[in-house]
Amino acid sequence: MKDTYWNGAGKYQGYADKLQELVPDEGPAEDKHVDKFREACNAYYDIFNNGGGNSVNRKISTYFPGVMSHLRSRAQFRNPDWDLIESLVEPMMDLHIIKVAKAKNYI
Repeated sequence: MKDTYWNGAGKYQGYADKLQELVPDEGPAEDKHVDKFREACNAYYDIFNNGGGNSVNRKISTYFPGVMSHLRSRAQFRNPDWDLIESLVEPMMDLHIIKVAKAKNYI
């Protein structure tokens, strides 16, 4: 995991950092685009922080479809294929960031 948002070096990290400044310290954002970004970030955090343990609350399936099946399959439950998960999640996070950055006229 080198160039990932998890370690602060994602493909669109500059936009992500700028958008993160718009996210309130707690609760939903007033701007619907920023709130979608907030929710995607929460889901991303849950994937890499505790393997999707809060998946229902964090909406992982909404923002990162298919990832929970890799985190929760019987064969992978104790040792998920993190390279595979990263290869699925990072491009999806790119798309979430780009969509919100465009909506906020950052791009």
